[in-house]
Amino acid sequence: ICRRRVEVLHWCSVLCLEKSLEEMLTRVDEFVGMLDMIRNDTSQVVSENLPQIQRKSEEMRGIYRKIDNLEAFVKMVGANVSAMEEQVTQVEGEVGTLPGTFKKFLRTMAVPGFLNKPASPRRQSQKHQELPSVFRTDDYFKPQSEQ
Repeated sequence: ICRRRVEVLHWCSVLCLEKSLEEMLTRVDEFVGMLDMIRNDTSQVVSENLPQIQRKSEEMRGIYRKIDNLEAFVKMVGANVSAMEEQVTQVEGEVGTLPGTFKKFLRTMAVPGFLNKPASPRRQSQKHQELPSVFRTDDYFKPQSEQ
């Protein structure tokens, strides 16, 4: 009887071992399946997505160049406007004109007669002002048909 019990116990432990091995094999198969999925996803990323990323990167470089050019253009326009404002201010000072708003304001004020100056004759010897060179947008922006 003892021998029979030992055989039954041995047989039970063999069955338990087989069951454990089968569970481990199932888990190994699942793990290998996951590794294959990861490998396939990685291959897809490398073969499909990476070239797309590289193309977009090239497009972005072009956009960055356009932004740099636009910034340079805005800076140049700002310098041009500042220079022109200086010239206008200088010419207004030489000619002696006041901006239109101030003229209207001063005309509407009631000034006592003793403060009014007799109108001074206009200066006849006005210098001929040279027009400043102004940038052309066509030099910086091509028409849509040429792009």
